[in-house]
Formats: sequence, structure tokens, C-alpha cells
Amino acid sequence: MIKKRNTHIILNGLKLKLILTFFFAICAFQSYSQANIYVLKAVYLEKFSRFVTWPEESEMDNLDKPFVIAVMGKTPLHKNLEQIYAIKKINNKRVEIKKIYNLYEIKDCHILVVAESERKNLQNILALTERLPVLTISDSPKFAENGVLINFFEEKNKLRFEINESAVLKSPLQMSFYLMNSARIVQPVKNN
Repeated sequence: MIKKRNTHIILNGLKLKLILTFFFAICAFQSYSQANIYVLKAVYLEKFSRFVTWPEESEMDNLDKPFVIAVMGKTPLHKNLEQIYAIKKINNKRVEIKKIYNLYEIKDCHILVVAESERKNLQNILALTERLPVLTISDSPKFAENGVLINFFEEKNKLRFEINESAVLKSPLQMSFYLMNSARIVQPVKNN
């Protein structure tokens, strides 16, 4: 009887260890996948830049001046941007990643990544960037509807992006048809 009980306890212990191992493996995989999603988002910024035209005042032809990606708010994307663009260029320009805390620093960047933590300041940020040659990008629900130009979202375990067409048309930036055609369009411009 005691031998049976000990065998039962050992089997239950093994089951518990297997369950815990499986649970931690899933957690590690999800963390790894989540980390990979930020790497993918960071790489997408360079891809987006291929299909966006900045006006002349942005000095894209001046290779001595860096391509500036600014990050406003707390996001794990910031670390990935620093790692990737330490060696990668955008539009043949070296890339400078800046963490900004002040709205007035926005005017000196080409891409502005707006973190979820800036939700309360979003309208002030967009009021400032609306007429500036700044590509606003986020990965927060409803940010595109509020005026961010490009917003990442996940659908069926795949990274997707949406573009606010009305905001793009107000912006001094020009966005390629190919980029627009690859996105889910938010606030489409009505054809009259």
C-alpha cells in the first residue's frame, strides 16, 4: 500500500514538473515572440521610409545630416531601434535614435514613434506634427483613428499596419500607392 502511494506521489510530482516545464516553455516562447515583434517593427521603419517622400526642407539629399527617429514615451521598441540602426542606414543616411520628452523636439525628426504611454498627450503631439514633415508611427489601439499616420496591430498572429489616409493627405509627406495598398486604411478619403 505504501509503495503504491509513493509511486502515485512520484507520478504526480513528475506530472507537475512536466506541466511546469511546459508552462515555462510557453511563457519563454511568448516572451521571445514578443521580443521578435519589436525587432520586426523596428525593421519596418526602414521599409516604410522607402515608400514615403519627405519635402525638400527635410534635407534627405544631405547625407551629412542623419535620419532622425525620435521616440516619445516608454516602449520596448526604443531598445530595438538603437540596436538595429547602430549599423543600418535609412535613405543612405546614418540613423540617429533620440528619446524625446518635450513637444518642441519633435520638429527635428523624420520619424516619430509615439508610445502608448503618451495617450494623454496624443492630441497635442498630433496638433504639432499635422503640418510637419514627420512620419508618426505607433502600435497602440485607436491611435490611427486619432491621426497617427501609421499604426501597427496584430491580426491572426501576424504583424499588420494601418494608415490614416485623411491624416496622410493633410501631411506634407507623400506616401506611395504601394504602401497605402498594403495597409488597412483608417479614415479613408471619400471619393466625390
